Amino acid sequence: MTIRLSIIIIVSLLVVLLINRLKYFFASWKSSQEERSLKLLKSRLESSIEDILINKTDLSEQYVMSTLDSIFYLRGSKRGLKIVSKFLIQANLKSKFGQLTLNINNYKQILNSYGIINFWELELGSNNLNRIQKAQRNLNNLKNVYEQQIKKLKSSDLIPAVEIPKSSSSFRIENHEPYKFLDDSFNNEFNALDEIMVHQFLLTKSETGNLPLLSRWVRNTNNAAFKIFMIKEIGFFNQMECASIIASLLSIETNNDIKLAIIETLSKMNYKQSESHIVACFCSGNSKVRKSIIETVVCFKSKFGLEFLNELFFASDDIQLKNELIIAMKKIRNEYTVEPESIKTQESLFDNNIYRQINFQIS
Repeated sequence: MTIRLSIIIIVSLLVVLLINRLKYFFASWKSSQEERSLKLLKSRLESSIEDILINKTDLSEQYVMSTLDSIFYLRGSKRGLKIVSKFLIQANLKSKFGQLTLNINNYKQILNSYGIINFWELELGSNNLNRIQKAQRNLNNLKNVYEQQIKKLKSSDLIPAVEIPKSSSSFRIENHEPYKFLDDSFNNEFNALDEIMVHQFLLTKSETGNLPLLSRWVRNTNNAAFKIFMIKEIGFFNQMECASIIASLLSIETNNDIKLAIIETLSKMNYKQSESHIVACFCSGNSKVRKSIIETVVCFKSKFGLEFLNELFFASDDIQLKNELIIAMKKIRNEYTVEPESIKTQESLFDNNIYRQINFQIS
């Protein structure tokens, strides 16, 4: 019996060992296959990039993107942008040593199509020193080689003189769409670190006077976190041109967090023209949205808002809400000299006489 048990244990151990060994070989084989596939993909991508860079014909952005995306879909892929950056720098080094001649237009098309410069500028906002140093190196390499190519062309009188930017943060290329990376990179994920990096990026653009209207990303993104962030950035940079745009979104927005961000931003910007849009959200909003609407109406201190609070007061059966509304209306009434005597605080807030008094004062 003991011998039989020992045999069973030994056989079981051998089976487990065999299974583990097979798993190891399978994992190794799979990893090897993936590595070969990635190597082949990189090789194809590098070859295509080099073909584009040495092509004497000035290629369009659509052609460049369709060619590269057919190999690897680069838009929104941080890994893909890093690979392309590496190949661009390698190609530029070959050009420096006379191994190939770059077509500057096509070089710009690759940079512009995928927002590569802006991708590395965003990396400068990281709290990781290694990432910051790597981003700075890549920016310098991409910028410096571009400047060298421009100087070569100028010296050959092939193009008119152009001013070369002095720093990576102010790096510009004519007809360059500098924010394409923001269009493509935050459709699925946007975390706290991304917020820090994008905010620093927008600050840099604002300081150079090149910050566009941020409502573009509020309208186009499907990522709620990114949309909320951009709405708050509109308030931070006080982009009044965006106020009417985000106010108009309130009527079609179903996400309460986004509604809340819009209302708080409009309140911060003191955009009183949006008050009708804001109060229209009261019935469909959650408790946070409703509270923010009342606070915003108090902030605007308009007769329209006072009338809205009054109507809401008499339509509600919520005692706590009525209390909040009376406090809000008293704050607004300070802006109007409708009635010299204030409501007597020693009386109950919910005395019927006070209801009639408030209604009389507002009307």
